[in-house]
Amino acid sequence: MKSLLRTAAVQLCLLILAGCATPSGVVRNSSPVIIGKAVSLDFIRVETTSAVGGLAAEQQLLSDLIVSELRETQLFSSVSGNPADTNQAAGTKITAEIKAIHNVSDEARTWAGALAGQAQILVQVTVTDLSSGSQIESFAAEGRSGKSAFAGITDEAIQQAAAQIVAEVVKINAATAP
Repeated sequence: MKSLLRTAAVQLCLLILAGCATPSGVVRNSSPVIIGKAVSLDFIRVETTSAVGGLAAEQQLLSDLIVSELRETQLFSSVSGNPADTNQAAGTKITAEIKAIHNVSDEARTWAGALAGQAQILVQVTVTDLSSGSQIESFAAEGRSGKSAFAGITDEAIQQAAAQIVAEVVKINAATAP
C-alpha cells in the first residue's frame, strides 16, 4: 500500500513538472511575403502598440525583447525601438499590436496557484517597407506560459510571442536574400 501511494505521488509530481516545463508560441494567419522589388532589411525599426488599454509595461517589454533578439541574430545592421530613428531612407518597420492578453503576475501565481490560469498574449504583426510603406507580411503571434495552468507568468508569454515574431522576420530575411 505504501509503495502504491509513493508511486502515485511520484507520477503526480512528474505530470505537474512535465506540464510546466515547456511554454509555447505559435504564428498564425501568416500572409505570403509580398516583395515586388528589393527590400532592405539592414535597418529594422520596431514599434509596439496595444488595442487593450493600460499595457505600457507589456508593450515596452515586447519591444525590448524583439529588438534584443533581432540584434542577437546578427543578421541586421541596425535594429531600433526608438521612433526617432526614422531618418533611415531604407529599411523595414515591424509593428506589433497587442490584441489580447491574459496577465498572470508572480503574486497571482503565488496566491492563486493553478487558479491564476495560463498567461497568454496575442500580437498582430505587420512588416512594412520604410521607403515605400508597402506591406511585406502580416501575421498573428501567440505566446503562452507553461503548458499547464500551474506555471508561468505574463513575462514568459511575452517572451514566447517575441521569439515567434523574430523567427518570422528571420524567415523573411532568408526569403529576400539574393
